[in-house]
Amino acid sequence: MKAKVLGLVAALAVLGTSSVFAFGIGLQVNGNAGEVFVPGAAVTFKVDSIPLVFAVNWYGGDNATVIGMTADYWGLNKKLVSIGSAPLNWFFGVGFFVNTVFADEFMLTGGIRFPLGLNMFILDGFLEPFVQVAPSMGLQFVPALGVDRFFFPVSAGFRLWFK
Repeated sequence: MKAKVLGLVAALAVLGTSSVFAFGIGLQVNGNAGEVFVPGAAVTFKVDSIPLVFAVNWYGGDNATVIGMTADYWGLNKKLVSIGSAPLNWFFGVGFFVNTVFADEFMLTGGIRFPLGLNMFILDGFLEPFVQVAPSMGLQFVPALGVDRFFFPVSAGFRLWFK
């Protein structure tokens, strides 16, 4: 019974604050522009009241599957030009990534990334298409501590905004 009451209170709290901020959720396609191009997909989400962008990523290949997460802080998100009534913005920030790699042996990697890209809000702010590159470097934690290579993930996608 206590769990039901707690769930109801949590649901009311979320519904009560939903008009305070807008929430964007969408999909993106990913690729690594490094030595070997590895395609992937992600679910991306953002709250408009804070300059943080999150993504849960999946990459698959012949020899490995990678599941990861990114969190980026956009220090800059400025208007570049206007196309009609829609502003085309550029953004730059710093973030981190964590990847679990399932291959011949399990690996855990993490590190820093520097996202740079373009975004635009169209259809009265409902649709946000974007493209980005995020030069990244990090460490391998499992199976042994070591330096991970420098790589260039590229992404293109969209978020739908709900107010």
